[in-house]
Amino acid sequence: MSADGPGAVRRALDRASASLRSGRRALARFAPRPSAFSAAPDAEAAAVRSVRNLRTFRAHYAVIQWALLLASLAPRHRASMLFLMAASKGLLLYGALLRAFPASALLRRLLDRRLVAAVFVALVLADLAAAGALPNLLFALAAGAPVVLLHAAFRVRDDLEPGAAASADNGAGGEEEEATGVVVEKKEDGDMETGPTRRSATAAAKS
Repeated sequence: MSADGPGAVRRALDRASASLRSGRRALARFAPRPSAFSAAPDAEAAAVRSVRNLRTFRAHYAVIQWALLLASLAPRHRASMLFLMAASKGLLLYGALLRAFPASALLRRLLDRRLVAAVFVALVLADLAAAGALPNLLFALAAGAPVVLLHAAFRVRDDLEPGAAASADNGAGGEEEEATGVVVEKKEDGDMETGPTRRSATAAAKS
């Protein structure tokens, strides 16, 4: 037992440090520096950027809305806040199981993501309606929507995947070189094949 105690504490500290590092990486990706935000040149570019950012940062935006909802429930609806926190832990457990068992037929077919999300939303709405806290949900949405929209419209996505364009260019160049090599090889093979045929035809004509 004495040997297991320090090991359990060490594992808990490792998990805590890993979650802290992942949280820092997520925060740095969400808002890395002031230069990562700029206005779009026109309305069409702003709309395209907003749609892309909404897809890329949907987890961050969901966390913002969820934190605002829990904060609004804290003063008068603590029981609902605790229930929603427990429900969110169950959702996180489901996500961890999906990562741990990506090929599980039970998780992919029976417990589909859409089904789990629908059940989660239904539980949240039912609890808020029973507690009379639907105005808190509307307040959280009204407070978080401007933040989400501003971030989605001004966050530049060029630095989200550094080196992706270079790797794509290198891959395209490699494919072109490979295709050129194949064409050259085919031409050489054709010359080798047609060469003797021409020589044999010439020799037959002379004979």
